[in-house]
Amino acid sequence: MRTFDAGQLIGGSDSSCTGMFLIVQGGVRVSLLSEEGKEITLFRIGCGECCVTTASCVIRQISFGTLAAATEKSELLIVPIGVCEHLASNNIFVKVFMLEVEARRYSQVVRVLQQMLFRRLDQRVADYLVERCQATGSMELRVTQDELARDINSAREAVTRVLRRLANEGLVEVKRGRILVLDVDGLTRLP
Repeated sequence: MRTFDAGQLIGGSDSSCTGMFLIVQGGVRVSLLSEEGKEITLFRIGCGECCVTTASCVIRQISFGTLAAATEKSELLIVPIGVCEHLASNNIFVKVFMLEVEARRYSQVVRVLQQMLFRRLDQRVADYLVERCQATGSMELRVTQDELARDINSAREAVTRVLRRLANEGLVEVKRGRILVLDVDGLTRLP
């Protein structure tokens, strides 16, 4: 068991093969980092979910480097790489489990690409807000504009303009460090 503070790097799928982890409490953001330092959010995972992307030395098909960082104070059960390798090579059920988890993550990555390529920014912001409301069960989201921009892979300034427009239309109310969703149906019906 290890505890990570918000923003703390947990590991990556490059040379620092961490192993597999299960989130006992908190949340993790997995991203891709370019050589120029540009970062793209691939997916977020929360309490009760497992991440094997950081076990690329076991799943050799993972051929790109990712970073995993805590999004809030988080407690993780980390299965060290040696144990992962032993279990995956000696138990087909563990290997299948790891591949199934990674297939779900691959699906999330493809969804991120679809959003970036085929959805307008206002639609991406609306989708994000609606999904977060559903995930948290709350209309008040504790998220900064910078975090929102990073999660939907956009510039903060562009997200700020979209949020200002959505606020003018009565769909959201923007406060410091949080966004209050006033009309979920209106967000889902954006043209």
